[in-house]
Amino acid sequence: MKYTRLLILLILVWIPALTLGSPQVKTDRQERTISAVQINGSRIVIDGRLDDKIWESAPRQGDFIQRNPDDGSKGTQDTDFAVCYDSDVLYVGIRAYDDQPHLIDGILTRRDESSPSDWLYISIDSYHDHRTAFEFGLNAAGVKQDLRRFDDTNADFDWNAVWEGAVNIDDQGWSAEFAIPFRELRFNGSEELVWGFNVYREFPRNDNELALWSHWSHEETGFVSNYGELTGLTNIEPVQPFYFTPFVLGSSAINDSSTHLLREYEQVANFGLDIRKSFDLGLTFSGTINPDFGQVEADPAEFNLTEFESYFREKRPFFMEGGNILNFSLGFGDGDNSSNTLFYSRRIGRAPQGRALSDGSSVERIDVTESTRILAAGKVTGKLENGLSLGLMTAATAEEKAVIKYVDGHESSNVIEPATTYLLTRVQQDYREGLTTLGGIFTSTNRSLDSTGMEYLRENAYTGGIDFNHRSDDRMYSIESAIAFSHVTGSEDAILRTQLHPSRYFQRPDAPHLSVDSSATSLSGVGGKFIVGRSDGKWNTFVGLIGTSPGLEVNDLGFMRGVDNINEFVWIGYRHWEPGDIFLNYSFNLNQWANWTFGGESKGFGGNFNGNATLKNNWSVGGGMNLNKGGIVPFHLHGGPSIQSSNNMSTWMHINTDHRRNLSAGGSGHYFYSTDDVHSMNLSPSLTWRPRKNVSLSLGPDFHFLDDTWAWITTLQDTTNQPHYIFSGLKLAQTTLTFRADITLSTTLSLQAYAQAFITGADFFDFREVDDHTASDFGQRFATLPSQGLSFTSWGALNGVDIDQDGIVDYSPTPGQGVYSDFNYSQLTSNVVLRWEYSTGSVMYVVWSRGAEGYQPQWKFEPTEDRESLMDLDADNIFLIKINKLLNI
Repeated sequence: MKYTRLLILLILVWIPALTLGSPQVKTDRQERTISAVQINGSRIVIDGRLDDKIWESAPRQGDFIQRNPDDGSKGTQDTDFAVCYDSDVLYVGIRAYDDQPHLIDGILTRRDESSPSDWLYISIDSYHDHRTAFEFGLNAAGVKQDLRRFDDTNADFDWNAVWEGAVNIDDQGWSAEFAIPFRELRFNGSEELVWGFNVYREFPRNDNELALWSHWSHEETGFVSNYGELTGLTNIEPVQPFYFTPFVLGSSAINDSSTHLLREYEQVANFGLDIRKSFDLGLTFSGTINPDFGQVEADPAEFNLTEFESYFREKRPFFMEGGNILNFSLGFGDGDNSSNTLFYSRRIGRAPQGRALSDGSSVERIDVTESTRILAAGKVTGKLENGLSLGLMTAATAEEKAVIKYVDGHESSNVIEPATTYLLTRVQQDYREGLTTLGGIFTSTNRSLDSTGMEYLRENAYTGGIDFNHRSDDRMYSIESAIAFSHVTGSEDAILRTQLHPSRYFQRPDAPHLSVDSSATSLSGVGGKFIVGRSDGKWNTFVGLIGTSPGLEVNDLGFMRGVDNINEFVWIGYRHWEPGDIFLNYSFNLNQWANWTFGGESKGFGGNFNGNATLKNNWSVGGGMNLNKGGIVPFHLHGGPSIQSSNNMSTWMHINTDHRRNLSAGGSGHYFYSTDDVHSMNLSPSLTWRPRKNVSLSLGPDFHFLDDTWAWITTLQDTTNQPHYIFSGLKLAQTTLTFRADITLSTTLSLQAYAQAFITGADFFDFREVDDHTASDFGQRFATLPSQGLSFTSWGALNGVDIDQDGIVDYSPTPGQGVYSDFNYSQLTSNVVLRWEYSTGSVMYVVWSRGAEGYQPQWKFEPTEDRESLMDLDADNIFLIKINKLLNI
C-alpha cells in the first residue's frame, strides 16, 4: 500500500515537468548595456563628490524603474551613473537626485548591517554566468555592505571584500563613489570582457521604494539572470592577490564567586594566521591556523527537554564566508526538514562529547573546555570558465582532555574529545547558462580513538550525494532533487549506540522493518528529495517528496534530527505586490503534508494556512493556522513501541510597526492545543529605539508556557524485567529577556553590547503509565498511577512504584535510564565588543564576556526574584584583546 501511494505521488509530481520545454515568455523588459570608460591619467579620488574630470566626460545612464512599490513605474527620484576603470580598479559613480535633500536618511551602523536608510548598490556578474554576482552597497552615512549572490536568487551576506567607497550629500541629493579592485572579483581573462551588471537604489521615504537600472517585474523569476551588461573592459587580466592576516590575542579569565575564589586569574596569550590566495583559474584558497573566535556572540540560551539537538546558525567568520558553496541540502522550505544538510560547519570545533571521570576522591575543581580547539582549516572555492564550481575544505581539531583537581592536591585527566580530521569536496556543473546544474559532494570525518577510552564514538563517517536542479527556458517550471548516502564505521559499541539512538531506535518492538545487530561494525543509509515547482507570476506551487532511510547517519559533519521518514508535501502560494487602498503588498499560502516511516506506518498528516501583509503605513501583520491529524510517534517511548499521538491545532500571529521610525515595536504570539488537553502559549514582544542616528537600543522579552498531560518521565521495570513507560502532567514556564545596544562612532569604530537572561522551571505531577500505546483515546492509552504508591529520591526524582500498595515496590528504575524531575534553571550571558577597523581589512577587538548559570532540583518560577538572584550567581568573566593586520603580498 505504501509503495502504491508513493507511485501515485511521483506521477503527480512529474506531470508538471512534462512541459519543461515550453516556449520562453515574452516580456517588455528593456535589455540594458553600459560601456566602461578607461582612465589614462591619474586615479579617481574616492570622496563621494563626483568632481573628478572623468565623471564629466563619461557617458551616464539613468531611467531607473521601480520594482517596489509601484512595479514598472519610473523612479520617483532621478538616478544616474557612469563606470570607469584602470588596470587595477573598477570605478562606479552614482548620483541620487533628491528634491528634499534635508530628508535624506543615513543611519550609522557597523559594516554589513541593514538599516532603513537611503542605499545605493552595484552588482557585478563577473563570471557572466547569469547566476553569480558580487554586490557592493553604500548608504547615505557611508556604511558599507557587500554580499555574494549565487544560484541566481540566493545570497551570501557573510562574504566580505576589500574595497573603497565614499558618499557626499549636497543640495542636489547625494552621490556615491565605488572603487572595486579587480582582484576582489572572480573572472577569467579575455581581450574584451562582458559582464552582467546592475545598479539599484533603495528610497525608504516612498513606501520603501526599490528602483533598478535593469528592471524586471515581480511577474518574472530570477535575480542575477535579469541583469544588464557592462562592456568596454579591455586587456584586464585576473589578479591573484595573496592576503596574509596574522593576529595576536591576549585574554584573562576569572570566576567572580561571591563566596570563594573557584579559580585564579588565567592569563592566555595566543596567535594565529588567516590566509587568502586567489588563482588565475577563478579559484580562491582561504585558510586559518589556530583560529580564535572570542569576539563572536554566544548562542541563545535554552533548556532542551527533548531527545534531539537544537540547530544553531554559524557565527564564526571563517566558516560563514562562502559556506553556501559547500552546502548540500536535503531539506526544503522552513519546516522541520529545512535544516537537513550534509555539511553543518558547527560540527568543526564542537563541544566535547565526553565528560570528566573522577577517581572517587573529593573534587576541588574540574577544568573542561566548552569547544574543541581548531588546529587549522582550509578551503578552496571558486568557479571555472566552463561553469564548473569547485569546493574543497579540510580541517583538523585537537584532542581535548578534562583535568580534575582534588582537595588533597592530586590531579587526574581523561580524553573528552578525540583528535579529528574533516574533509569535504563539492562540485557543481552549470548547463544551459545555469538553468540546469548537476553536482556532487563527498565528506569524511575520521577520529583518532586509540587509547582515548572513547571507542563508543564512531571512528569514521562518510557521506556523499548527487544533486540535480533544472529550470525551463521561461523559468516557470523547476526541479530540485538530490540523493545522498552515508556509511559509518566503528566498534561494536559505537555502532550499537548509533542503532539505539533516538533518531532511529532500531530496538522498537513494533517495527518489523527495524532490527538491532549488536555485532555490526558499520551502518549505511540513503536519503533524497524530489521537488517540482511552478512559478507563474503571482502564483507559485511546489510538490515534493523527501525521504531518509533508517540507517542514514550524517551528524558527524552534517545535521539531521531524525530519519526513517518519508514526507510528502504540496505548497501553493500567492503574492500581490501592487499597492492598494489598504495594503502595499500581501501574500498567502496553503500547505498540505503527510509523513510515514519506511515501514509504511502513518506518522500523521495535516495542513496550514499562512498570510502576511504590509499596510499602507508600513506596518506589517501576519498569521496562520495548523491542523494536524495524529499518527504514530516512534520516539516518545524512548526505544519502546511507537505511541499514538492526538489531533492538534496551532495558530499564530505577528504585528510590527514601521521599522523606519526612531521608535518601533513588534510582537508575535503562538498557541497550541491538542485533543489530549495539551496547551502551550508563546508571546514575544519587542521594542527598538534609535535615540540618535548612530545609536540603536532593543529589548525583546519572550514568554513561554506549557501545560502538558503526558510528559515523558522514565522507563521503569517490574520484577519480570518488563518495561513500564512512565509519563506525567507538566507545567513549564520560561522567560527570556534579551537586550542589545549598538553605538557606531564612525564607519570603522563601533561598540556593541548584548545581554540575555533566561529562566525556566518545570513541575511534574499526576504520574501515569502507558496502558495501550495504540489507543487514540487518552483514557485508554494511559493508566493513572496511585500517588500513595510512588517513591522519590531526595532530589524529587521518581524511583519506584508500588502499584498494588502492599508495601512492596513493583516498578524499579531501569539501569541506564535517566529520570525527569522538577527543576529550576537560570542563565545570564552577556558580552561587550569594541571593534575598530584601524585600516582597511585590519581590525582590533576589545571584548568582555560574562556567563553564569544556576540549577535547582525543585519547581520554582518567580521571574522577578530569579532575575535578582541571577546577579548573585558565580560567573565566568573573559577579557580579551585581539588585533589582526591585513597584508597584501
